[in-house]
Amino acid sequence: MANAEFSYKDNTLKIYISGEIDHHSAFEIKDIIDCQLLHYSPRIAVMNFERVTFMDSSGIGLILARYKFAQNCGTSLYVQGLNAQTQRVLALAGIKTIKEITTGEV
Repeated sequence: MANAEFSYKDNTLKIYISGEIDHHSAFEIKDIIDCQLLHYSPRIAVMNFERVTFMDSSGIGLILARYKFAQNCGTSLYVQGLNAQTQRVLALAGIKTIKEITTGEV
């Protein structure tokens, strides 16, 4: 089961995701993330995956859909803190080319 925690400061929304991201949990947290994006309307949003212990292809869908949703809201979305397993899942999906995926601070 995945969980999402949020912090907002200086027009940046940080989204800390933890736990296991599978079909069921991705579906649950996507609406929560979208509501926070709409509520704060940040210039930048950062999805941090440091505490994610497992992610299947549902995580890819979660990232891509939030990326598109954020763009439609005028928000730049960054992804950081990917562990080796989540990096492999994204690389297999060909997502590694998105410049906003970073291992550093935003």
